[in-house]
Amino acid sequence: MDEAMRGIETLRRRDETASKAYDVKALAELWTPDAVALPPGSPVRRGRDLRRDLERMAEAARETEVLDYREVFEETLVFGDTAIEWGHIEGSERDRGTGKVTSSRFHVMRILKRIEDGSWRVHRSIFAPAG
Repeated sequence: MDEAMRGIETLRRRDETASKAYDVKALAELWTPDAVALPPGSPVRRGRDLRRDLERMAEAARETEVLDYREVFEETLVFGDTAIEWGHIEGSERDRGTGKVTSSRFHVMRILKRIEDGSWRVHRSIFAPAG
């Protein structure tokens, strides 16, 4: 694995770890300041909006336990300090009050950017429920 792919894999592992822990501070650090997300059925989310969304997630986290969260990327193309990847994200969580377990799976395509320190961040993301 070359240096770029090692850095991208580090980003993915950090994302998985932070998502499992609902660590919103760590999740916010995975995005570029001018990041854009295109979530299904919602308006475009940009930098600061994304961070506010993550703070709301932290509130929901008190009621939810993440049981599993995995990122599976089928293709990654690297063009210098930019990379494009696509695959899916899947997971399950349990409602702490009811014990109900729900599962989800989303198709995802992301554009990543290598920043000044050599690490990678999510710059653009689009995802949709996998049928």
